[in-house]
Amino acid sequence: MSIAFAAIGAVVGLTAVVLPAGPAAASCSTVQYAHYEDSGEKGWKLIGDGSCSERWGQLVVDSTYATAPGYSVKIERHIKSPYGYYLESAYTATMGSGATGSKNTTHTTNSSGDADRHRLCWDYAHYNGSAWVPDGSWTCSGWYY
Repeated sequence: MSIAFAAIGAVVGLTAVVLPAGPAAASCSTVQYAHYEDSGEKGWKLIGDGSCSERWGQLVVDSTYATAPGYSVKIERHIKSPYGYYLESAYTATMGSGATGSKNTTHTTNSSGDADRHRLCWDYAHYNGSAWVPDGSWTCSGWYY
């Protein structure tokens, strides 16, 4: 009789561990936010891995227009504290004028629930004499938890 209860307890315990993980994993898509302009010639994405443990920004430029401006993308991670959210990290990726393809920011950690939040920002970029840098007028998405 005690073996039967132990077996039922093991199954119930296993179910309790497995079921909560299912919906969280299902809500993690690789592209969590995407914005494209100029008929898809340029865009930026907030990307997460399938396990929800990392997020990063991606800049995509498909235009071969040589005099197009440079572009930057930034991902920000805010951590929740008893006093509200504070900036934990921000990473950028920049592509110069005429560059095409995609470029990712550094990956940042993602926690479950509202322990942290992320947003994606984009900006034009200019050449400062030694490197392409963001102009400083960021346009940002909403927050993703």
